[in-house]
Amino acid sequence: MNSLTIKYLEPIRLPILKKLYKSHYPSAKIKGGEQILVAESNSSIVGVVRFRTIDKWQLLTGMMVIPEARQQGIASRLLQHCKTDILNDSVYCFAYQHLQAMYSAHGFRCIDLEVLPSTLQKLYLRYTQAGKPLIIMQYCG
Repeated sequence: MNSLTIKYLEPIRLPILKKLYKSHYPSAKIKGGEQILVAESNSSIVGVVRFRTIDKWQLLTGMMVIPEARQQGIASRLLQHCKTDILNDSVYCFAYQHLQAMYSAHGFRCIDLEVLPSTLQKLYLRYTQAGKPLIIMQYCG
């Protein structure tokens, strides 16, 4: 991978990001007010992570690396970048089971449903009852 730049998405580029999600992760829905960081190579978005505020919590959501750029450490670089000003113990993530090791390597740990704040519990149950195989993780640095 050539040089990789990680930065907040400029609002004017939101339509580009929506098109990228539609191509590679069509079930994702970008909501207003999210914090969105993108990884770019040669001025093209190759990865993205979004944070959605729910009550006083943050939900890491919509992490995506385009298929042709996977297995190059882009997701790890995005998470490493987030450690400086976003990640803290009020950040949760509903991860696909096969990504547990990657998130664990960056300070997330699995937690039980009972420990999850109630507003996030409802969201998690809605996702899993729809058939998504997700685990609950919390950032603990």
